[in-house]
Parts: sequence; structure tokens; C-alpha cells
Amino acid sequence: MKLKFDDRDLVLIWLYLEIEQLFAQTELPLYTERLSNNAKPSFTDAELFTCAIFAELIKCRDRKSGYLYIAKHYGDWFQQLPSYEVYNRKLNKYHEALTYIFSAFRTQYGQADQPFAMIDTEPIEVCQPQHSRRAKAAKPFVSKGYCPAKKKYYVGAKLQIIAQGRRNQLPFPAEYYVATAALHDLDIAKETLPDSDLEFIDLYGDLAYPDEEFERELYDNKGLVLKIPNKKPKGQQLTLFQQAENSIHSSIRQPVDALFGWIDSQTQIQQASKVRSVTGLFLQIHLKMLAALILLIITF
Repeated sequence: MKLKFDDRDLVLIWLYLEIEQLFAQTELPLYTERLSNNAKPSFTDAELFTCAIFAELIKCRDRKSGYLYIAKHYGDWFQQLPSYEVYNRKLNKYHEALTYIFSAFRTQYGQADQPFAMIDTEPIEVCQPQHSRRAKAAKPFVSKGYCPAKKKYYVGAKLQIIAQGRRNQLPFPAEYYVATAALHDLDIAKETLPDSDLEFIDLYGDLAYPDEEFERELYDNKGLVLKIPNKKPKGQQLTLFQQAENSIHSSIRQPVDALFGWIDSQTQIQQASKVRSVTGLFLQIHLKMLAALILLIITF
């Protein structure tokens, strides 16, 4: 489905109808279930998520500026829009619902056409390492980690993305997971891949993922073939054949690096310096990943 970015009203209407349909026909209401007299608020959960996601799509980088934009330009559309404090509190409380919406959109609009996927992680920075001892944001989840690609330490979380290949397009983010920064990429994969929906495809990783026992487990249980590049033996050189294999492997994996760069350019997902709580951190990541997915779907 393609919508023009210039027609923001049309995008907002489409988004609301999609989310309202999910509330009516799927298990999404279970993620926002209330056992109180306010079980059916006047400002509905469909409106809440529509406003928050739309604000990300139009690149309102902080939540309050997005709220103010909605209030100013679409106040007549959302006449029961609550105060910012209530709006923000509800988003933090029901942030897990955004992962369900992500999965639903991915299932409905996923367009992967290649028999392979790529797995990689990127840092989500909450603060610089020199401030780590004094920093209290999103504790105790955040921790100190190292990003080999950027060759630097950081304090925050890791975002692991599994992206399915698409011909002549950015790969499609099939699944994503959030972990503390200190956790090794392989350890994250061991927790997430056994429960993944992916089956019977080649999965390309980097040198962070070599583990023969884990590779056999994935193949035996899910038919996943985890492919990693050849590691140069200490004091030796790779053969010409191994070098050629690594070049092919690198060219296949290159699109996932482009996907990470595109997501960050569209959403600034790596910058979480304004986050103050664990739920706030998860809300930011879930919102921005969902916005990136929708951008890929509707092609602004």
C-alpha cells in the first residue's frame, strides 16, 4: 500500500482505521484491558496509539511536541484528548501493545521475497560512558556495553533486528528484541531465536554468532541455517576460497546495515538520552520501530 506523505490527513485516517480494526478483530484489547470503572475511556486506546504513532511518522522527535502538534492541528478530530500527563502515562502503561501492532502489521503487509534473513544489533544510547556512574535513567535495565561497529563503549540497551531480504529494496524487519547493553549478541540470539517465527531459511550473522551447538539446535528444531563468515585463524591467513566466501557473505549482509542506518535517520532510535525510566525506554523503542515499519509499508 502506498500513501503520499504530503497527504497527512489520509495517513492519519488510514492509521486509525487499521488500529481500530485490530482492536475489533484481534487480541489487541488484552494488552490494554482495565479492571476498573474506566474500562471504556472517552479517549479510546485506538485514538491514543494513532496519535502517538502518527507523531513519530511526522518526525516529532519528543513525545510532548507530538502531543502539542496533535492538539493544535487535530484537536477537532480528537475532541477527548486528555492532558499530556494522562496521555503520556497511558502510553507508558500500555507500551507492550505496540509490539502486538508491530507483529500484526508485519504479518499483514510483510513483503519479503528472498529465502534468507539477516540478524544484527545496534546500540541504544541512554548516556555517555563518562556519566555512567552518576546516571540513574532506566535503571536497573540499562548497562555498559561495547559497539564494535562504532568502536566505542556506551550505556544503554541493544536492539536486535532480524530482517528478511527483499530484491532491490531495504530488507523487511520481521522481528526485533531489546536487551541490556552488557549482554553479548550471541546470548541475545540464544534467548530469542528458538522462539522466533522464522523457519527453514538461511540466517546470516556476523562473527559474534559462532557456536556450533547452537547452530545445530537451530537447524534441528527450526530448520534455520545460521551462516557466519570465516574467522581468520590466529597467525594464519584465510584461503582464497574462504576470502571469496566472506565477500559473498558481506554483500548479502550489507542491506541490514543499510536498514539500521535508514531506521536511525528516520526515527533517531539510537538516541535515548531523554529517557528516564525502563518503561519509557521500551516505549520509545517500540514506537520508533513501529513507525519505521509503517514508513516501509506506506512508502512516504
